[in-house]
Amino acid sequence: MTIDTKVNCGSCIAKIQEDMNQLLGKGNWSVDTTLPNKPMTFSDQVDVEEVLELLDEFNMKA
Repeated sequence: MTIDTKVNCGSCIAKIQEDMNQLLGKGNWSVDTTLPNKPMTFSDQVDVEEVLELLDEFNMKA
């Protein structure tokens, strides 16, 4: 699954990395900060609402 985010840079990724790794598993998610919509890609098996809630906690929800 891919969702748009507000994860703008490496520092943003570092802020959410520990929590995202706990939720999705290390290496099971990625963000392309070079694209304007900052797409985050992760498994379709994950509840997208949980991901959105986590991003919202860091004010990075699209």
